Amino acid sequence: MFHTGFWAISGALAVFACPLALFPGRKPGVAGIHLYTRIITGWMAICGLTMRLEGMEKVKAAGGAIVAAKHQSYGDGIALVSHHADLAYVIGDHMLRFPLVGFILKSTEAVVVDNVAGRRANAMSGFGFHDGCDRLRADGRDVLIFPEGGMSAVGRKQRYRRGVYKLYAELGRPVFPVATNLGLFWPEMEWMLHPGQARVEILNPIEPGLDQRAFMARLEEAIETRTAELVRHGRAERESGAPDQRRCAAEERR
Repeated sequence: MFHTGFWAISGALAVFACPLALFPGRKPGVAGIHLYTRIITGWMAICGLTMRLEGMEKVKAAGGAIVAAKHQSYGDGIALVSHHADLAYVIGDHMLRFPLVGFILKSTEAVVVDNVAGRRANAMSGFGFHDGCDRLRADGRDVLIFPEGGMSAVGRKQRYRRGVYKLYAELGRPVFPVATNLGLFWPEMEWMLHPGQARVEILNPIEPGLDQRAFMARLEEAIETRTAELVRHGRAERESGAPDQRRCAAEERR
């Protein structure tokens, strides 16, 4: 039922958002995508899956930030955009090949990178990157990027790509690492979803000014360390059959 609804909603919203994308400016397309993410996060409840996202208020208060997120599930971007309507996205150029989707994303002024050129083009020098940075600098929008460049199964990681550093250096903005355990509940390569409360946490920012080596090391350590902790908590809660209410209450008070 979830997957039937997910693809039906996705198709319907793509058709609905296309006329919005024809209007001048990015806001109509952005509104369509935000509506889609809100519907999907609600639809997860059919599987008994809810999400708790913490820290988005820090991003919004920063006055222009980069959100660098762990990518375990198809729901990662949906979760973040559902809590931040005007979040810009860094996307691979392969997304432009999907019917309707590429047109809608381009209308929202997404930053497009070249996935094929790889290291020879320094990963972030693809079509649209410099123009996208100019637009982000001018309008102050926060931007979302997945530093690994793709999804990783729970407990694994890919090489962190230099593209996130290029964005950090180009824009001169703080980077907020994001940890998650959503992959436990909505796995990357499995048909089944699992009930429970997934956690997405926006961590303390990495301020501008670090060199590439120091920045990449700090970013990876922050994301991977907290993600591992969230995964352990999530597995413990699934085994017990219920969230640890005392721990959640203590975190609420903090």
